Amino acid sequence: MWLELHDGDGLPIYVNMNNVIDFRWFERERYTFLLTNAPVAEKLHRLYVRESAVEIMSMIRQEQERLTTLSRGTPAS
Repeated sequence: MWLELHDGDGLPIYVNMNNVIDFRWFERERYTFLLTNAPVAEKLHRLYVRESAVEIMSMIRQEQERLTTLSRGTPAS
């Protein structure tokens, strides 16, 4: 599932959440750190986004609900 998140400059970054294996909010720094299984130089790839972990979880739930509605053949709102 793809989510539109935002980098430190507020620019959109599209993240395939199927590749994210961990994410954590850092209150002091005001960013969420996402760790993906897409390797860069044989290491796990790190992303930093403005959205909090709570916001990301809410976005994931909304997208899951939308996909469930679509699979039932019911029009999505």
